Amino acid sequence: MASLPRLRLLSQLHDNQDSTTTEPLAAPGSLRDAHNAACAWFLGPKAENADYFKMYVETILNDVAQCRRNFAPEDEDFVDAKIVSSPAFKKSMSKLRTNLTLLSGLLPQHSVPFYSPRYIGHMVNDVSMPATLGYLMGLMYNPNNISPEAGPLTHIIEYDVGQQLCSMLGYNAQLGVTPSPEGPTAWGHITCDGSVANMESMWVARNLKFYPLALKRAADSERCLAHVAAHFKVRLCTGKEKVLSDCEPWDLLNLTTNEVASLITNISGTFGLSAPTLQAILNNYLIQTTGKDDLEKYFRIQQPPRYFCPKTAHYSWLKGAAVTGIGSRNIIGVPVDEQARLDCQALDMLLADCLSRRQAVYAVVVIMGTTEHGSVDPLSQILALRRKYQRRGLSFLIHADAAWGGYFTSMLVPNPATACSESNLDDPALFLNPYTKNELHHLRLADSITIDPHKSGYTPFPAGALCYRDGRLRYMVTWTSPVIGSVEEGAMAMGVYGIEGSKPGAAPVAAWLGHDVIGLHKGGFGFLLGQSVFTSTRMYGHWATMSLDHPNLLVVPFRMLPSETEPDTSVKRVDEERRFIRDILLTRTREELANDFKACSLMRQMGSDLVVNTIACNFRVDGVINQDVSEANHLNARIYDRLSFKSMKENLEDRKVIIMSSVLSQSKYGACLTKFKERLGLSGSEDLFVLVNVSMSPFIAPSNFERVLADAFREVAEEEAEISVARNRSMDALRAFVLQGNGPISLVHMPCFGMTTQREQCILSGELSDTGLKAYIEAKRVDPTATYVACTLEGEKLSTIIQRKSFRCLISKLTTDGAILEARVTNISVIKNRWLGSNDRDTDYPSRMPFYLYGTTQEMHIDHVLLQAPNAQISAGEVAVELIEGSESVFTAGLKNGLIVVADFLPEHLMQPFTTDRLDGLFRPGTKLNVSVYHDQNAGQPRGPGLCDNLGKPIARATITLGDNTFVDAYMINLDGPIVTSQAPKKSMVIPQTATSSQDHPLFRGYGPDGPMDRDPSTKNPEGWREVWDRALAGRQFTDDNLNSSVISDDSTASDKENDDQSLSPVASSRSRTPFFRKCLSSIFRFASGLAK
Repeated sequence: MASLPRLRLLSQLHDNQDSTTTEPLAAPGSLRDAHNAACAWFLGPKAENADYFKMYVETILNDVAQCRRNFAPEDEDFVDAKIVSSPAFKKSMSKLRTNLTLLSGLLPQHSVPFYSPRYIGHMVNDVSMPATLGYLMGLMYNPNNISPEAGPLTHIIEYDVGQQLCSMLGYNAQLGVTPSPEGPTAWGHITCDGSVANMESMWVARNLKFYPLALKRAADSERCLAHVAAHFKVRLCTGKEKVLSDCEPWDLLNLTTNEVASLITNISGTFGLSAPTLQAILNNYLIQTTGKDDLEKYFRIQQPPRYFCPKTAHYSWLKGAAVTGIGSRNIIGVPVDEQARLDCQALDMLLADCLSRRQAVYAVVVIMGTTEHGSVDPLSQILALRRKYQRRGLSFLIHADAAWGGYFTSMLVPNPATACSESNLDDPALFLNPYTKNELHHLRLADSITIDPHKSGYTPFPAGALCYRDGRLRYMVTWTSPVIGSVEEGAMAMGVYGIEGSKPGAAPVAAWLGHDVIGLHKGGFGFLLGQSVFTSTRMYGHWATMSLDHPNLLVVPFRMLPSETEPDTSVKRVDEERRFIRDILLTRTREELANDFKACSLMRQMGSDLVVNTIACNFRVDGVINQDVSEANHLNARIYDRLSFKSMKENLEDRKVIIMSSVLSQSKYGACLTKFKERLGLSGSEDLFVLVNVSMSPFIAPSNFERVLADAFREVAEEEAEISVARNRSMDALRAFVLQGNGPISLVHMPCFGMTTQREQCILSGELSDTGLKAYIEAKRVDPTATYVACTLEGEKLSTIIQRKSFRCLISKLTTDGAILEARVTNISVIKNRWLGSNDRDTDYPSRMPFYLYGTTQEMHIDHVLLQAPNAQISAGEVAVELIEGSESVFTAGLKNGLIVVADFLPEHLMQPFTTDRLDGLFRPGTKLNVSVYHDQNAGQPRGPGLCDNLGKPIARATITLGDNTFVDAYMINLDGPIVTSQAPKKSMVIPQTATSSQDHPLFRGYGPDGPMDRDPSTKNPEGWREVWDRALAGRQFTDDNLNSSVISDDSTASDKENDDQSLSPVASSRSRTPFFRKCLSSIFRFASGLAK
């Protein structure tokens, strides 16, 4: 059979064809050369390299065809001309062609343009051309790296990729299975993603922690090992030695990684025993056989080991704890400092507590580049902490989650082609923060590292990886013998390690080709990521200076400016630094900045640790900074809505820059987030909606394109800030009140969290004119279940109405045609009036649902107390109250001053967020509520929070029966309202679609409790999340496919033969090639051609 195709030969032939090229191919040297080389690594933002890409893909496809033809050439064709001409064959081909056309039309319209420099959202960029071609090549042969039988070549390639990654990270990647003087031999492999890599590392940590206990139990139980138990010495983490039989469980739970990994080998060498036989005996006692609970019971371990992660860690750690049986409650979140890095002082205290209570620790996880803000944890300090506690008898693994940050170590690896001649000014790490550089350098000392080629390795999904400093750790997660006889045997058994079974060989081929072509050093990936660092720092400069001298908009980066961290800083000092950044750092070229010591030093200290910039916007109203976190969240959510993609309905052309968002939790970030809010001018304990940008494109920096991106962002932010200013400026507005009672009437203001003027819970008492009252009562008699509202006829402030004690209104049913008559409300008095701003709201929803109870003994009404947002207005008029316990006189006296009733069996904190549909089922006429009755301790116009925290003892217990006049609204009250609460994670949020500068109640803008009042009920969810896709599927038309006979003919045209003679593939010579693949390619590259235009 012909040899496998090699793209190296293709490249040589291509170079030979280029007669104008006189210089030999060389590794990039200067930044200009490096950029020129990088331009060949991608298809290009405008598909500039589409012709090259097409040529390479055609070669791959031709080689696949020839490979199949060359295998068993004596076999006849299995798909002949008769089959091809059959109706069934044509129908199938027609279906394929139709669906290909469908997808090739939809994907360009509804895919996120990761390839464009305008995309600065998630940790993803255009994948490299070598990696894409590698993946395609591997995909065409469909190797399965579960075993060598299913992927002999790709197994070796995966081993090589693992060694490449280990070497780049600083591990000892020499071939061999025994530790060398330079340290243990490393090992790595490809996983589907970083989550699986993290989970595997957790599996290893669990098994490693209990491995010595399993050995001790085997020695206790197996007579053949009694001599070993009595004489074999174990080296403890303190450095002392102890005979195995004398070791306590605490001793064995705290052995070093090297000691645990060497146990079987050392016993075998000391006593001349067979290592496979020892392992076979031990297998019966391992945690993977007995389970964790059994081992803990046997050794009387009362306190399960702990796993320490920073509070900002990825959710995959909690998933891993659940899967491995460690349990998520044993994942202890370590607080972060003001830079959002793991707080080593807090970790020190936690470890000290574990030592004092003799509670073992599985591992400490450090994050090398967090998703939300690119922070790098202080690995060097954590390594020092481990040495400190090992001397005291406590040892643990250290795992580095460098899914994002791992490839940045390539910035520290010399380019072998230019190591002796490269200039410091061309160093891609020139603008890298020295702190980050130091922590990346210490990665080589972590026990295991997660690294994702499909993140900063520019490789197609899915491609994660896990690397072990000591390759023997992989034996902890395999079901085969841990004794490998040779390097070749170990390499050819990649599939037996880790969590996954079947996995694509295409992923390691993609990573290998990307690594080999680009290079895991300063001139390759180091250059790409160095450009990202430079671009990110410049983007940070734009964020830090964007709102300088701006009257309304504030843009504040999450990471503080260097001047803000100085102990004796001042507003003037910070302002001077911002202006220096704007006037100098953002106007000069990279070369000019590199030669300016002051500018270069400041650049190194600016921005996040690794490329991810997190920002938040706020606004001023008449020169006063907004303090409401909810309103800042609303602003940032609207900006995100306009600069992101969330559904197929959105148009690519509407986004001139694309960002991502996140939610910073107050409970996780603590003082760090509080400090950020203070810098934004915000006050409150709510979570914060933030905007995030990640700059990975190598095409931004050379052309100063970041200014274009910043300007595009500023334009949108300014427009949305104007809306925020308008909706938060106190102004006159049209209002609506729910009417209760028959006279005197109660008027319950219909609040709306989304507008300052409507952000009040107010209950008034008043009188209608005789004509108005008679018409209102008659309407209630005719339709007693309707909700009746009084709508103001002119815009005004609520305070004006209260002060004047009257207003003109239109009395109407809550329908589009429910107007009854104009009337005037007089003799107004306040029952309750309270502000609903974020600072007046509670942090959490109440455990029991509270209501205001008011009116007279003849007519009593209730209104739901709004303690948090989002929420629902629940107002019930003319309710029946039956006392079960308590004095009626005390109740009657309390009613005059105001009462609060709490529904004992309605746990509001478990019911939120409310929906109108669900509430309608709970609060319908005739519903009975068991309530506890309390005096309202607050005056008629109180300020929160905590209005229901100290109600004291109930004065009575009662049953409240709802009457016909019950109004429920969970829609209008929340329209354009708060975006973030701890009960409503970002993924479940509805980004507002109705942002407006008007502060009239939504009722005057055509809305009702169920949404727009003019909407057809049959189209409640128009243009659903899959509407475009469903319509496209329904519009397909299938026809018989009349394929040209030349597609399957053995005869080739002269043109075809000429093309065959120019074949670039060494395996395309045994049989004449047909134009079939070229015809397929014309369809496949329709999208690429469109991009080029």
